Amino acid sequence: MRNLRNSLLVVVGIFMLLFSTSCSTSLKDLTYLNEIETGKSYLEAEVPAAYKIRTNDNLYIQVIGDDPNVTAFLNLSSIDKNYSTETAIELVSYVVSEEGVIDVPFIGKVKVEGLTLSEVKERLQERVDEHLTKTSVIVKMVNRSITVLGEVNKPGQFRMLRNRVNIFEALGYAGDLTDHGNRKTVKLIREVEGKRTVIALDLTDKNLITSPYYHLLPNDLIYIEPDRKVWGAKTLPFATLFTVISTLFSGVLLVHNLTK
Repeated sequence: MRNLRNSLLVVVGIFMLLFSTSCSTSLKDLTYLNEIETGKSYLEAEVPAAYKIRTNDNLYIQVIGDDPNVTAFLNLSSIDKNYSTETAIELVSYVVSEEGVIDVPFIGKVKVEGLTLSEVKERLQERVDEHLTKTSVIVKMVNRSITVLGEVNKPGQFRMLRNRVNIFEALGYAGDLTDHGNRKTVKLIREVEGKRTVIALDLTDKNLITSPYYHLLPNDLIYIEPDRKVWGAKTLPFATLFTVISTLFSGVLLVHNLTK
């Protein structure tokens, strides 16, 4: 009986040693902005260049003036209507064609691909001024979104509700990283002037908040790689732990019975 008890203690000891070793990931690999100093002011992160319109983008355009009845013929909808859903807004927006143009009633085709929203507004204002005076053109993007995939709790595509969103806010939309998420090799995929660039980001690096990639652009994609070194109570359920221990005990008992 003493030999059986000693054998069980040895098996459990070995198992606990292996388990504790697998849980030994350094906190530096898990902590966002590791070693950042509190109470210290950091320089504002470099703001990325303004987003430039691409094909298949959706633009919401509205012309306003002193009398809505005068500008109505230039608008797809009445300005006093409330379009609360994304689908409804798309019905009153312009899709940039493969040729990079939009076709505005009574204005005609306008080349917008490669322009910023401000430049589109200026170009449309010039065309509107040919028909009316004392007007103002409003231009907004409808499909302004970012995508977060990989080891996050809620992967998917998320609308940018503000003009500027940083990477931590984007991860917040996705429910933060899972226990398997590798915080040191996050990939940011960004398309600029028809070329896709992959940038490696380290979420544990305190210098990230001053990086030019701290702020995101519409259509940015964030991919979180898995890190098999990260283990814990969530990634090794108690049911699995109980099964392993039960199997070990059964094996020891079997060996003990055979050696009697």
